[in-house]
Amino acid sequence: MNFLQQVLAVLANMCLSCTMAPMGTAGATRPVASRGVQEVYAPVPSKDMDALVAPIALYPDALVAQILGAATYPDQVEAADAFLKDNPDLTGEAFVQAAQDEDWDPSVVALLKFPSVLEKLAQNLGWTSALGDLSANQQADVTAAIQRMRAKAYEAGNLKSGEQIKVVKESPDVIVIQSTNPQLVYVPVYNPAVVYGTPVVTPGYSAGAVAATAMISFGLGIAVGTMNNSSSCGWGYYGWRLNWSGGMVYCGGTRYYGNPYWWGGYYPGFRPGYRPPYYPPPRPPMRPPVGWRPPPPGTRPPYRPPGGRPPGNVKPTPLPSPGRPSIQPVPDRPTTMPAKPVPGRPAIQPLPGAQPKPTTRPTGPGGPATPPPTRELRGYPANPQSARPQAKPNAFSGSGGGRPESARGNRSLSPPANPQGRSGDTKR
Repeated sequence: MNFLQQVLAVLANMCLSCTMAPMGTAGATRPVASRGVQEVYAPVPSKDMDALVAPIALYPDALVAQILGAATYPDQVEAADAFLKDNPDLTGEAFVQAAQDEDWDPSVVALLKFPSVLEKLAQNLGWTSALGDLSANQQADVTAAIQRMRAKAYEAGNLKSGEQIKVVKESPDVIVIQSTNPQLVYVPVYNPAVVYGTPVVTPGYSAGAVAATAMISFGLGIAVGTMNNSSSCGWGYYGWRLNWSGGMVYCGGTRYYGNPYWWGGYYPGFRPGYRPPYYPPPRPPMRPPVGWRPPPPGTRPPYRPPGGRPPGNVKPTPLPSPGRPSIQPVPDRPTTMPAKPVPGRPAIQPLPGAQPKPTTRPTGPGGPATPPPTRELRGYPANPQSARPQAKPNAFSGSGGGRPESARGNRSLSPPANPQGRSGDTKR
């Protein structure tokens, strides 16, 4: 009995030691540490949201929509601002083509017409990034905050119609700001800390050298032509609008969501997991907005390195395909065509000792035979004259090959002659 008790005691100790084994053993599993450090989006309170939208709340509606879209791409905003400063003399079609080669979002391209606005966003990237985060995740709350700030400025008497803007109060909760002249857009300049009647402090934003008064001033009007009045995104200024009742930004007739990185997607055009500067750490994938459709199966964004596109329009050298020989130049063959003589310029003389090439091919016993004419090569007779068809006989050919003249013959077409003895007959 004592032996059996000892065996049971040993088995009990072994089971106890297995259950108390440390978690660091090879067979144990640990919780993933990266999930614990991922940032979960927390909605921003209304008070903080009012302060974030204060610097742009009094801009025209279409310009506000462009800013909310461009704020979701802070790195592109910074690149676009540097592009304008590096190319101050670029205008017209050359400017449009150079901007399209950069492959920016349409919202960023739209702000190229407003350098002062683009500079503000680029100089306050912390505030721009926070505004883009709100625009992508709380778009309806952002539009509501803009209306609250407009109402404060309207009640304080600092927001009213003038020569530059037209302020219309469509409902108690909706104030619309539009340009007085549809062909010109004036960007308001104001101090957000004093224009709303109550002190407002925007974190991460500096108004710069702005007068500390409650008045709103305007710079020079920016012309928007036919291209900017189209209904498309990008250069179409009036293609951007805000749906105040639904709390949505529209671009080209469809809802604009901005950069999908902010709501759990990947940064467009870059490999998954890439985080541009001024962006928060990646969050767990969240439910996409209503109406968003994923790309077709099998599609993937083109890979681009973190540095973006290489400078300039330099095309990479194509790599040789395996199993296919590379094209080599033909030896002893000139690579350029002989230059044509130009009036007033001396002709190029041949090198001394060079033999001129014959201009005609030699014929005779020692030379090649003259090639047959092209007509014979095509299967036609050698003599083109014999190939012509003969004239077909007809009823009036006579001795030329037609029918023999009858008793009447061709004379049937001539007036009848007076027979003898009837010369005195006259026409009755």
